[in-house]
Amino acid sequence: MGYDVTRFQGEVDEDLLCPICSGVLEEPVQAPHCEHAFCNACITQWFAQQQICPVDRTVVTLAHLRPVPRIMRNMLSKLQISCDNASFGCTATLRLDQLQSHLKDCEHNPKRPVNCEEGCGLEMPKDELPNHNCIKHLRSVVQQQQTKISELEKTVAEHKHQLGEQVRVFCQHNSIFLTKYSV
Repeated sequence: MGYDVTRFQGEVDEDLLCPICSGVLEEPVQAPHCEHAFCNACITQWFAQQQICPVDRTVVTLAHLRPVPRIMRNMLSKLQISCDNASFGCTATLRLDQLQSHLKDCEHNPKRPVNCEEGCGLEMPKDELPNHNCIKHLRSVVQQQQTKISELEKTVAEHKHQLGEQVRVFCQHNSIFLTKYSV
């Protein structure tokens, strides 16, 4: 589904708009014969219903789709877009091709990983921090560690038993060997 046109500075060329969602092309692809361009998600969803171009009704399938020409990708990448996190306070406006990189580090991104500063150090999405409970988290960690310890103790007990059996068999064989050859 395309980018909302209102997020862009200035006018957006209508050739850069998806005819299905009316948004700015996102992951654009084009039909090879008619050369109409669509958002990949939009045309994939469209083809689930019918195998024709939504603009001129020519027969097209998902397998026919190709990437849009480089000039169109370059035009899209140069568009200035506001950050996805504008509603959370981010005022950044950047080139469309820099958006994903910016989103990873955007301090206003509610899904950006942050560490709890209350004592447990758990890394979690920023929007989960207000509901985080260190004690509950640490209890969970302790319980997981206790389960691991129990499993390891069981494994150690099994190994001790196996080793004891091997020592017993070894001693029996040595005893037979010594008795047989010590005369």
